[in-house]
Amino acid sequence: MKTKIYAITIGVLGLMIGTLNAQPVKTKKELIKEEKIIFINDYCKFTEDEAKKFWPLHDEMQEKLQEVRKTMRRELKDIKDKGVDNMSETDLKKAFDNRKVYEQKLLDIKWEYNDKFIGVVGVKKTAKFYEGEIAFRKKLLDRLKEMKMDGKGDEDEGE
Repeated sequence: MKTKIYAITIGVLGLMIGTLNAQPVKTKKELIKEEKIIFINDYCKFTEDEAKKFWPLHDEMQEKLQEVRKTMRRELKDIKDKGVDNMSETDLKKAFDNRKVYEQKLLDIKWEYNDKFIGVVGVKKTAKFYEGEIAFRKKLLDRLKEMKMDGKGDEDEGE
């Protein structure tokens, strides 16, 4: 009798552990993104319908911006690798011109999506979104400063 109870208990525990292990672990970046969405939704007073339309657009914009930034970093890596003192005037001028093109691409994407945001949530809530992004960043920075002061910020420095 006791053997059956132990076997059932072990089986149930095994299933529970298996289920827990199957659940994906969220990265810090994912947790911050979720927190940002909650913060911005509240800050802007997005309706459920507005949020459902807004956040996919926001994610799409972020992907495009990230693509341009990645390409820009790759192309401008020469300056960092070689050092300014070891590059010719011509190569540096070309790098600056390329940087200007990439910065313009970033601005073009931001303005394109600004117009899309306005189409989805209106001008006032779009303005609140940008204001909310700044408030959220400040909140994160304050939290980081607190962690550093508490001595908790050094834990991830080895990563």
